[in-house]
Amino acid sequence: MMKVLSFKSGNNLYGIETRYVKEINRQPEITALPLAPEVVAGFLNLRGQVVSLLDFEKLLGCPTDHPKKHAIVLKKEPGEVDVMALLVEQATDVIDVPEALCEPPTPYLANEYGATIKMIAKLEQQLLIIIDKENLFEVFSLNKTRC
Repeated sequence: MMKVLSFKSGNNLYGIETRYVKEINRQPEITALPLAPEVVAGFLNLRGQVVSLLDFEKLLGCPTDHPKKHAIVLKKEPGEVDVMALLVEQATDVIDVPEALCEPPTPYLANEYGATIKMIAKLEQQLLIIIDKENLFEVFSLNKTRC
């Protein structure tokens, strides 16, 4: 059983394992960074700590016009340069996802973006795309050189 924080982005439901989540910041006060890559939404001041804020939709290459109201602050792992947060439309619930409901992503997504998907869970109402945190930031590293 995986504990997953679910969040909406566009018309999709995504999730990230709660073991990677430090907190959710609702209505974050964002400091813009001029000349930053497009995926960098700016910075947050989190109780005196500067947090890099990435636009989740732009990171995956599927931006929408939906307003983004929540920042999911991720735990800093050993070896990571700084604390990161994902700007998303709306964080929703923490849910228990049985592994029996999960499947790996299709082989047709054998590219850098498909690598960001850890599993796809078949929930009653819709599919839940569970993000692979480590690979998500590798994609960001690749994108930094192109933006």
